[in-house]
Amino acid sequence: MVIEIEKEGIPTAHMVNMVPVAQNVGSARIVKTVAISHPLGDPALSQEEQYDLRYKLVEKALAALTDDIDEQTVYL
Repeated sequence: MVIEIEKEGIPTAHMVNMVPVAQNVGSARIVKTVAISHPLGDPALSQEEQYDLRYKLVEKALAALTDDIDEQTVYL
């Protein structure tokens, strides 16, 4: 789905924990997340730490959307 949206000229940031899978399907902007069971969180963290983690991940994805790229880019 990410690739089809990109084809229409809309930049996307694919937030995923399995970067090689996203690379294989051809995602342009790949943002690495935390884990398979908790892609945007970590149950071992406090509520405030989880909020900070999620905030930083979304911030990274938004920054990726503003980058002008020519090839697949992974944001760690």
